[in-house]
Amino acid sequence: MRTRLDGILIINPRNFVERRQSIERQLKPLGLAYEFIHSYDVADLDAAITARYFKNELLSPGQRSCALKHLQALRLVVERKWQHALILEDDALLATQFVPQLQAALQESASITSPHVLFIGSGGNLYTPRRLKVPGRRLYKSDRGRLGEAYVLGSHVASQRVEWIEAHGIPLPIDNLFEQIDRERRIELYWLEPPIVEQGSKNGRFQSVLEPAPPKFVRRITAALQKLRRKYLY
Repeated sequence: MRTRLDGILIINPRNFVERRQSIERQLKPLGLAYEFIHSYDVADLDAAITARYFKNELLSPGQRSCALKHLQALRLVVERKWQHALILEDDALLATQFVPQLQAALQESASITSPHVLFIGSGGNLYTPRRLKVPGRRLYKSDRGRLGEAYVLGSHVASQRVEWIEAHGIPLPIDNLFEQIDRERRIELYWLEPPIVEQGSKNGRFQSVLEPAPPKFVRRITAALQKLRRKYLY
């Protein structure tokens, strides 16, 4: 089984220049090929698209745009028949050993025979409890997903998610919806430990655009304390 990364797709609105520049500064020196998902910006969401995928008013325009961008990324994974596609959101902050750690995770995942998703980010400071960790192991099966800032999947799992959304629409924020779909379709979820991506809109690097959030310095302090508690004390 191949363990190389086939490609990287980055969720990014066209006018989010600062975030785009941030992720490009991180990826270019690594020599990794990537492309941005610029379709389905908020300005592109006309009445027909809204009626097709959204049956209620619970999601904000930003949440709708983000969900459809993830959907478009999944479509590309299916179309290109990629076996290891990395989906990143544009506020991703990569660890210093990103490439070797990602390669190690892909190699370990080669032994997983069931359809699965690898969550390689910390997902808002979610970590596997220390009591469950095993020396030498990187991937830990979980009954829930992390957030959508960084995950690896193949065309089979991507097609399962696409089929569900085309049939049922998008009733929830995309992170929550993916978790529901994966549970229904019996897709296994694995967390990478330690994670190699943090989410800049959660740790105070960027202002959150999908939900109300306190000032950056408050989120920076809160995220640091939460990380200490969940990663090192829990």
